Amino acid sequence: MSANNKAIEIRDLHYSYPDGTQALRDINLDVLKGESVGIIGPNGAGKSTLLLHLNGILRGSGKIKVMGTEIQDSTLPLVRSRIGLVFQDPDNQLFMPTVFDDVAFGPINMMLPKKEVDAFVKQALAQVGMSDAIERTSHHLSFGEKKRVSIASVLSMRPDILVLDEPSSNLDPKGRKELIALLKGINKTKIIASHDLELVTALCSRYIFLDKGALVKENSTPQDLADLF
Repeated sequence: MSANNKAIEIRDLHYSYPDGTQALRDINLDVLKGESVGIIGPNGAGKSTLLLHLNGILRGSGKIKVMGTEIQDSTLPLVRSRIGLVFQDPDNQLFMPTVFDDVAFGPINMMLPKKEVDAFVKQALAQVGMSDAIERTSHHLSFGEKKRVSIASVLSMRPDILVLDEPSSNLDPKGRKELIALLKGINKTKIIASHDLELVTALCSRYIFLDKGALVKENSTPQDLADLF
């Protein structure tokens, strides 16, 4: 496998929380450019902890490369421009006065010209079907609408890789169906951590199973994963 084809490379990743709890153990994983990978596992398996390592929010031992760049203190700004993380709870992602401000926050901090910021915000909101909400207050939106704006706030930075933590949690059946259709239409490398096997199998071409911080099954079929729960 050529290194040029890899979006993510993880080698010998270990991480323990300050209380000594080992959250990740000997993780080795490659994700190819354009691939959609589902990360499955029970509560406490290490799924969210792994995702937080992909843009350097958490830093364990081992090596992680994002689009060929190893995560180090000096490379964090570049890495975070290449990989966009959508949190499980949109209220952790939306904190500005209006939807426009939330979606513009990333491009503004990338020091982009105002014209580009405006264009990227409008394109990202259109991509998630929220153009009409551009002047609304984010905390007045429905939960499903907040989810969409959270995704837009990442897409506005034009990342190469989209990482989503439990994207369908707390959505009603209609919102969940709409989210699946939305994510299918986003042509990027995607990494999705979820308990929702139907969502993962609808969106992902490959699945890995984490348990107690270790990668115990890779390149699994949907039935393999269902049997592990």
